[in-house]
Amino acid sequence: MRKVLMLLFWLLIPFFILACTAPGTEPARDDSKINIVTTIYPLADIAGQLGGDIVNAQHLLPAGASPHTYEPTVEQARLVDAADLIIYIGAGLDDWAVKLAESADSGPVMLDLSQEVNLIEAAPYRPLVEEGEEINGHNGHDCHEHNHDHGPADPHFWLDPVLVRDFICPAVHEKMVNIAPADENYLDHNLERYRRELSDLDKEISRTVAVFSRDKFIAFHSAWQYFARRYGLQEVAVIAEFPGQEPSAGWIAELSRLVEEENIGAIFAEPQFSPDLAERVAEESGSEVLVLDPLGGENISGRDSYLEMMQYNLEMLQKALE
Repeated sequence: MRKVLMLLFWLLIPFFILACTAPGTEPARDDSKINIVTTIYPLADIAGQLGGDIVNAQHLLPAGASPHTYEPTVEQARLVDAADLIIYIGAGLDDWAVKLAESADSGPVMLDLSQEVNLIEAAPYRPLVEEGEEINGHNGHDCHEHNHDHGPADPHFWLDPVLVRDFICPAVHEKMVNIAPADENYLDHNLERYRRELSDLDKEISRTVAVFSRDKFIAFHSAWQYFARRYGLQEVAVIAEFPGQEPSAGWIAELSRLVEEENIGAIFAEPQFSPDLAERVAEESGSEVLVLDPLGGENISGRDSYLEMMQYNLEMLQKALE
């Protein structure tokens, strides 16, 4: 008799699980997925979190590369051609993806995230060139698309988790629902869950930053304005106004002076670029080199999701500013 009861128990477990599962939290589809291609890894992770089991999210930018200078491959053009949805930052950061999509035969849905947020102007750092002088084909004013009539726009808004929660996630969710309306309840559930996780991240950052003894830092390039504005920090200078530019000896000396004057504890490098310039500034000023990572990566331990990447960056800022 005991064996019969145990058999019945194990047979009934799947029915109990199904009965306890909230309606709409399981995907309707099981035979096909939404093919999503993003330009940078954080967007692929965000799309994967929002889409769950019904999406296949891939990114174009390889680990260690910069979206400012990247040139896509023929294989990636084929990937874009097979996509249902292309998600990119916009504001001039990753226009190479737009060119790929425009040449695709499939005509994928495009989501320009820069149209979903209020962009701020790029920081007016002018350390490298005189007005009108060109370096590497740029005159210091045309690195990104202009933000209306005010100046070049800063495209690094994904580094503000509140903007991700309130604008990026809803925009991505809407596109997914349009593509897979039968899965709307499932996608709604994923959106609510992930936005709660982003709210938790925002609270953690706010609590940590609140006890910093310093609030000023020098970054490799101006990627952290949105984050700094959100949490009351100051990106007072950058080593390179535009990635790929070589700062002058005079600017290196000026940064060294600024480190001492502003009591800046660390110079931040980025894994997408050589640390040589940051190390030169640090050596001259007697400061430390730490690494902020705006992109993370699929196989980078501790930075292989958007949430973990942002927690890593918080730890680096804490080391420099606590």
